[in-house]
Amino acid sequence: MAIVRFATLDDVDELVRMRWDFSEEEHTSAVSFEEFYPICREFLIKAIGSGDWYIWVAEVEKSIVSHMYLQLIHKVPRPGKSPDSYYGYVTNVYTRPAFRSQGIGTEIQAAMEKWSKENGVEFLIVWPSSDSVPFYTRNGFARCEEAMEKHW
Repeated sequence: MAIVRFATLDDVDELVRMRWDFSEEEHTSAVSFEEFYPICREFLIKAIGSGDWYIWVAEVEKSIVSHMYLQLIHKVPRPGKSPDSYYGYVTNVYTRPAFRSQGIGTEIQAAMEKWSKENGVEFLIVWPSSDSVPFYTRNGFARCEEAMEKHW
């Protein structure tokens, strides 16, 4: 069974490696790990200390095997609404291949959802890959037609 907890600064190096591994599964990188490492490490250090990013990890035998990131998006205040109003953007969800399909991602997602409800997050959004749609559907996410996007 996995232990699900918040990431700490002690986890940064392992999280950088997992981000690299996740990206490598998607495609070959145009930069080396040595070039990527300080950029990602600096981002994670700032993110963990920001209060706007929360990272859940799952450990098996003291090694991180899965993670899920949540960025709080602050909403502009509205009359009669809580001044601390935000929604959550779920991103960088990754489980090491040997630990997939064991319910670990669902454990992390449940912890994130519980925390989000307890901390006033209005709703969660995610832009899933086509491969991950079944995971999010099983965990209560639904397609939404309300959002719009513009690419350039």
